Formats: sequence, C-alpha cells, structure tokens
Amino acid sequence: MMAKRPTLEPPPAERLAGASPGLRPWKLVAALVAAAAWGYLLYAADGGWLDLQESGARLAELEAEVARLEARNDSMRQVLHRLQNDPAYLEKLAREQYGMARPGERVYRIRTTADGSGGE
Repeated sequence: MMAKRPTLEPPPAERLAGASPGLRPWKLVAALVAAAAWGYLLYAADGGWLDLQESGARLAELEAEVARLEARNDSMRQVLHRLQNDPAYLEKLAREQYGMARPGERVYRIRTTADGSGGE
C-alpha cells in the first residue's frame, strides 16, 4: 500500500492579506525617519559632507596663503643676503630710499606735482 501524500493547499487569502494591518505603515515611517536621520548625519551634522566641503575650501585658502608667504619669505631672504654681501646693492638702496650721498656729492631732488609731472 502506498501512503497518500498530503497536498499543499495555498493558505486562505485573509491570512496573507496582513496579519497586522497597522504594522506596515509604522515600518514605512520608521524607515523614512531612519533614512532622514542618516541623511542628516551624513550631510549636515558635524563632520558631515558640508563640513568636509568647508574644510576643503579652507585648506585650499590656507595652502594658497602658505605659498604666498613662502614666496615672500624667499624674496626677503634674497634681499637680506644682498644687504649682507653686496655693497653695490646697499649703496643703491641708501641713495634711492634715504637720499644719502658720498662726501663731496650733491643730491638734487626733483619735485613732482600731483599729476606726476615735474612742473614749476
């Protein structure tokens, strides 16, 4: 004798329709709230994407300022080196900036008007 196998019948439609109808909207709301919180933390909170963008912009500004200051520092080092080691440069600065002259020389100054001409 052969044993008869039980047939699998689909469950009644009312059991599949939803054992707890109020649970699905709650899950959807919870998922939306979780996604919004995750998005806020990722995007706008401290250490988020906006802070990263601002930090990147500030870093670029500071790097540009460092490059400018390093160039100025190099220029000032060159001037200092010339002041210490180049008597002709030192004399040129003394004559041009301070109006100094060697003994026996006369310094003539030409006055200019407001429009830049040397008129009378």
